[in-house]
Amino acid sequence: MNICGVELTGNDAVICLLTVENEIFHLPECRVRRISCKNPDTVNELRYFQKTFVQLMKDYQIDVVVIKERMKKGKFAGGANGFKLEAAIQLADELNKVVLMSASQQKQNLKNYPLPISFAETGLKKFQETAFASAFSYYAGKHEW
Repeated sequence: MNICGVELTGNDAVICLLTVENEIFHLPECRVRRISCKNPDTVNELRYFQKTFVQLMKDYQIDVVVIKERMKKGKFAGGANGFKLEAAIQLADELNKVVLMSASQQKQNLKNYPLPISFAETGLKKFQETAFASAFSYYAGKHEW
C-alpha cells in the first residue's frame, strides 16, 4: 500500500509518502516535499496545482491520499485557500482514494497502534510531521489487531 499524507497550510500542500510492505512501513524519498498554488483565487492556478498533485501521485503510484481535516469554525479554523486546495485534490478523478481524517480519528488510531519510532528518527523535515502523522495514522487505522 502506498499512502500520501497531506497537510494543507496557506497556499501549500505539505506531503509525506509512506509505503507498507509485509507490515513494515518505509518512507521513500520524494522529489518534492510541498506543492504550492501561487494564487488559489484563479481557476488556472487551481487546475495547475491539481494537475501537478495528480501527476506526483501517479509517479509514485499512490493508492490513498490522506488529508488532515481542518476545522471549519473556531480559533483554529482553516483558511479559504486551504479549502480550495482540499477541494481540488478531492475532485481529481485520477486519484484512487482521497480520505479526510480528523484529528480525533488520528489520535484514536495512534492510540491503538502507536508509532514504533520517534518522529526525529524518520529523517523527515520538521514541517512534514503533520503530513507523516496523517499517513501513518491512516495505516494504523487499517492495521489488523
